[in-house]
Amino acid sequence: MRHENFVVFHNDLDSSYMNSADNFRGAEIGAAQRIDIYFESALSTGVGGSYDRVRLIVDAAGNEEKALEAIAGALQGNKSGLTVIADDKNKVYFSDFFTGVDSFTTASLANRRITEAITAAKDVEASDSGKLFLIDQDAAFAITLPTVAQAGSGWYADFIINDEGANAVTIIPDTSEDTVIGFVMSGDGGTGGSTDSTAVDEIKFISGAQQGDRVSIFCDGVKFFAYAMAHDADHITIQ
Repeated sequence: MRHENFVVFHNDLDSSYMNSADNFRGAEIGAAQRIDIYFESALSTGVGGSYDRVRLIVDAAGNEEKALEAIAGALQGNKSGLTVIADDKNKVYFSDFFTGVDSFTTASLANRRITEAITAAKDVEASDSGKLFLIDQDAAFAITLPTVAQAGSGWYADFIINDEGANAVTIIPDTSEDTVIGFVMSGDGGTGGSTDSTAVDEIKFISGAQQGDRVSIFCDGVKFFAYAMAHDADHITIQ
């Protein structure tokens, strides 16, 4: 008879997460002092796989790599049937490198994309690959992409105006890079902006963009390729 081993997380918001250790699919440094642990979702299918993410808080900047190694050791040694990895209520953690549970992100349905609303400046992360970002233009702000090295080949995301407003919203690479190549297609038949083989550093939803205007971005590990669609050619600029 096969005995399955489970891992459990509890946070201060009276939320808990449990999954099988066999469903562990990896971990990464998700942001400063944050480690993201991935498990295959209970609703994942062979056709449309989906993953749950547990984000843990690392005790101090610079300890992220050691914390990653601690994750591997904890899951490898999970043989007792049930192991509590992090418990904010009782302040019990499997390693001194961790101080809390930041969040749980679960794939509630395998055939649905994860969406996130953006209303203010945001740094998009490598772990956000596959997300659909819904943009609110009630304020002007910038959305910063990860570096191409962080994103890696195959990273992708979509950005759609969900709530139009009189403010420009820009999508920019990391400040150290000019890595965007792409073009704009429009419903009005106008000539949209485009770039040649020389990459640029800004995609802009202008003030006056409309609901449904969108940009799809794909990374090949060297550049970000942007394909924009808008009601009018001037709603999105790439420059």
